Amino acid sequence: MRKYYRTLLVGISFVFMSGCQMSTGESIFPHRHSDEAITASVNQAMMNNRNLVNVPVHVETHQGNVMLSGYVKTIRQSDTAGDVASKVPGVKSVQNNLIVRK
Repeated sequence: MRKYYRTLLVGISFVFMSGCQMSTGESIFPHRHSDEAITASVNQAMMNNRNLVNVPVHVETHQGNVMLSGYVKTIRQSDTAGDVASKVPGVKSVQNNLIVRK
């Protein structure tokens, strides 16, 4: 009976100690939220630029690295899209894969 209580006490102690674990507050997926926020910010910045109105640019972000893809009508639109994306906070690099097609 004494062995049973000792085992039970050890088990309860482990349960209580597991609740004392400190959390750093970091997510399991630390880049997921910020990548989504960066993508949204880049899309918003492009919509606010008068040279990129109605230009369908696809934006993907992975760990702060932005990739632009799609078709534009002029080289200027491609360059502008790259510049706009690079100025968004949190963007580490921009890979501009936009294709000029008239």
